[in-house]
Order: sequence, then C-alpha cells, then structure tokens
Amino acid sequence: MSRGDLNISRWLEAHSDRSAGLTTFARNVILADVSGDGDYKLVLTDVRIQTDKRSRLKVYKGTLLTSDQVLPDVPSSVISFYTDDLEPRVPAVAVACSSDLLIFKNNKPFYKFCVPPGPLTPLEEECWKLFAEPNYDTQKLITDLKSVNFNQLSGRSQELLNLQPNQAQEYIQRYVGITPIKTSPIVCMSTLNRSSQDALAVACPVLGTEDGIIYVLDPQIFTVLHQANVCNVKSTPTIIKTTGMYDVEFRIVVACRENSICVLRRGWLEGKPVVQLNEDIIDLLLIPGDNFIIIGTTSKMLHCYTKRGQRVWSAATVNAITCLCLVPLKHLSTHLIAVGLKGGSVHLYHGRQTVDYTNSPDTPSAMVFGQLGQEEHVMVIITMGGTINFKILKRTADFNLSNQDKLSVPTLQSKPLPLPKRSKLFIEQSMRERQDPMQMHQSFQQDLVNLRLTAARALVQNLTEQSGAGNAEEQVKLSAQILGLGPKFTLILTLENMNGDKAVSNFSVVFHAKPTIYKLSSYLSTVPLIPPGLSYKLETKVTEVLKSGEEQLPGQAIRVFVIRKGQAHPVLAATINMPPTEITTLLL
Repeated sequence: MSRGDLNISRWLEAHSDRSAGLTTFARNVILADVSGDGDYKLVLTDVRIQTDKRSRLKVYKGTLLTSDQVLPDVPSSVISFYTDDLEPRVPAVAVACSSDLLIFKNNKPFYKFCVPPGPLTPLEEECWKLFAEPNYDTQKLITDLKSVNFNQLSGRSQELLNLQPNQAQEYIQRYVGITPIKTSPIVCMSTLNRSSQDALAVACPVLGTEDGIIYVLDPQIFTVLHQANVCNVKSTPTIIKTTGMYDVEFRIVVACRENSICVLRRGWLEGKPVVQLNEDIIDLLLIPGDNFIIIGTTSKMLHCYTKRGQRVWSAATVNAITCLCLVPLKHLSTHLIAVGLKGGSVHLYHGRQTVDYTNSPDTPSAMVFGQLGQEEHVMVIITMGGTINFKILKRTADFNLSNQDKLSVPTLQSKPLPLPKRSKLFIEQSMRERQDPMQMHQSFQQDLVNLRLTAARALVQNLTEQSGAGNAEEQVKLSAQILGLGPKFTLILTLENMNGDKAVSNFSVVFHAKPTIYKLSSYLSTVPLIPPGLSYKLETKVTEVLKSGEEQLPGQAIRVFVIRKGQAHPVLAATINMPPTEITTLLL
C-alpha cells in the first residue's frame, strides 16, 4: 500500500458531537432494527459509576436521541436478537445489569431474567443462622466470614464486611431470619443462532457470569437450555464470541480474565483452553467463515489464531490497542479488522496488512460497524472523551484488495471458480436443509461414520490379504502366481530386491496351510543371496485334498512368511487366496 493510496480518504465524515458526554465501553454498542421497520438505530448504554447518577439505555435514530431509559444498575453488555418468526420482525434488546438480564422490545421493558443462584458455603450459611440466635458474638461471626474467600461470599456478606463496626449490628438486624442468596453478576454476553444462519434468524442469548459459568437461554421462554463451565479451572469470562447453530453444531470462544482463550462445543459441560497468553487481552474478534480468532493485547500486538489454538500471524501496532471492531464487506466478499488505537487513530487490517486508516476526535473506547438507517456501511465511534462520531464508507472504496490478492495468492487461485447456476434441484435441497437441519446433519454424520468404517475395513483387509506386498525398510517385494486348474497347482513366488546398491541375504520362505485342505511339496525354502535390482523365483507344488462323498469347499488361503535368520518377526507376510478346483478336471 503506497502513501498516495492512504492519502485518499475512503470515509465520509457524517457527524461528530463532542457535547454528547457519553461513557461506554466495547460490547455496549450495537446497531439494531429495534422498531422492525428496516430503519436500523444505534443502541448503547451510557455508563455512570457515581452513586448520585444512574446509567441509561439510549437509542439514536441517525444522529438524534429518540429513547432514553434509566437502568437499575451498571450495565456490562448489550445484545439484540430475534425471539420468534412472527411478522413484523422486531428484535429484542437485552442489557446485562448485575445478575439480571433486562429485555426490551419496541423500546419498552419486556422481560427480566435472573441468573440462577449458586450454593452458599457451609460456613456462611451457618453464620447467618447464628445471627438469628438471641445471644451471639457479632465480632466472632464476622471474623469467621472473613476467613472465607471474598469472591465466594454472597453480596449481603460482602457488604457486611465492608461496613464500619458500629453499622454492622443495624445491618444484621435488618436481615435476621432471611437466608442470603448468592448471585453471580453477568460480565459478558453474545448471541447464538438457533437453527438458521439467516440475518433475521431466531438466536439464543449466551451469558457469561463472574463465577465462570456459561448459560445458553431459550429465546422464547427464557429458560436455561445449556449450562457449562468456562474451563476445568477457575476462569472468569470477559468476552464471548459464537459461531454455528445451537440445534446443529456450535462453538463458543471465551476470553478469560486469566489471559486464556477457552472453547466450548455442543454437548460439552466445560470448556477447553486452547490459547494461553502472557499479556492481558483487550478485545477479541471471530472472523466468520475461517473462524480465525483475532486478539488485541496490552503489548501493542494483534494476534491471529486458528480455532485449535495454533498461531497464524502476529502484527505490531504503532500505539496501544483500546478496542476492536469487525468490518464485514459483503460486496467485496471479505472482512476487515478495525483496530482502535490510543491517540485517536483507527487502523483497518486485511490479515496482517494495514489497508487503510482514519482518525477520530479522541481515543476510541467503543466502535461498531454496520447498517444505520438506510446506509449500509457506517462506523460509529464513541471516544473516551464522550464524543460520538459517525463515518460512512464510500461506495467506491475497494481498499486495493485486488492488488493485494495478486501479490499474496497464486495466479491459479486468483481466478474465480466457474460455479454453475442454481438449479431447481439445488433450491429444493436448500429448502429441505432449512426445514429439517437436525435430521440432515445426523444423516450426514451417519454416512460419514459408515464411510470411515468401510475405509478401516478395507485397510485391514489390505494388510491381511497382501499380494505384491513390500517392505520399505528392507526394500524387498514379494509377488505370487498360481498355475493350474486343480487339484494340483504350482505356486510361483518372486522375491525382488528393490535396493539398487545392496544385496540381500539370509532369507527363508515359510508356507502355512491347513493339512486337511492342502499338501505342499515344501514348507520351507531357503533363499540365496539376491544381487541389487534382481529377483529370485521359487516353485512349490500344492495339492488339494479331496475326499469322496464330501461337498467341495471354495478355495482357501495359504499364508507365506519371509523371515530373516536371527529375527523373531517376519520381514514380509502375505495371504494367497487359492482358486477352487475346476469340476471338469475331476471328470477326466
């Protein structure tokens, strides 16, 4: 990418409001069609940590604020998802506040889901029972509570330990006789499509709690469909990304506070760590299609990993990373990575290469890209100074991806594949897959297992019934030829030395057959020295044992072993299938 290409801006400055006074974080800004009229709006949470101010849920139509609702607690994440297939298609907006999931529809409260409470520690439960006794030692019980890890206590016990000694007695009397409930706050969220990959498909909310538990909820009745631990060790999720479909196969990628990346799959009760980093994770993206995991860290590095945890590439940034944003460009059939940097720069990456950059009024704290109103490609940037900035991608912007592909992709791969047009059969098959995806997937898995079983059986048969067998280490090849119509046969074995520089010697050939079926003229033959590149033939007479009055059996097998003097294991082993005796020869 030349300097001249970068000087040509691919972005239009649509609007910038420095007086917005917004405070938000990554994963708290989304673009959603909250009214179901095709006019996409900006939904974000204005976070307020001060005790005298309340956080708010705000909805912008274009650049105008159209909805402003007070939230009961500090929000941690915002998502939007469709709960049903009814028309008009109106998505629900879910906001995580403490241990509650507040769900809104048409900018109005719709439902509240509470995270299932966890079990109390036996010591904490016993202490609160003793608080109800008439004569109890307050200081001793508070000391017992302090012996328990702070993060394992309920919210009531945590607040009690933070009070002054003169306030503790009044606080205890307020809750005497009421058993505390241990709830875990929701720290991150995402969505997982239920049974279709369409843009308007029904999706399940996926919640991650402080205790390291992942919940997948039913989008209609809001019950827990699946529950799993993030990892087999204590890990606190901070970012969740999903791919796949819940009813078919899915993968949940979780970034943890312990600088690890864990993966959960369908049916798993706990995740598996695939990546362990030495620096803190700032943000995480999942590239659709390739399922590459993009990680931004505090060490000014951008890493790319496969879904199995193998590093693909790493790229250094000029400044510290503050947030990441996925930039899908369907008209170019690619996905770019927008990286927000300290100082107000936003760099766009295609793989490890920087293809464009733009500026924001201040250091970005959250970014989102998608459709806003009727404009398809809009980037919204919320800065740490509270400014909201709207940028529109020009329709002529191609980021010179075609030139990059010519440099990075071989000529044969850069040509488009001659794909056929969609036939009526293809469309009918697609409809079948959409109507019953689970049965289609199970049928595919069954056929795949049968194919693997058939291949394994063929391999075993090839290993046990060898003709023309060879030994790559010894560079010796054995082949067999059978002459005759029966009951007398001539078996000719050819032992070939495939080594062009070294002769082979000290070989013997052993024949093994059932004496009730075949009799051989020789069961052991010594092979002389075979010069390089030459072969040695040996003959053995085989007579089939025929008894009068018995039904003739089909042809049986004779085992042949090539052994070397002083070795316990054979050099070569082969099975020779003998042909049945022709009936016409018995009548002569």
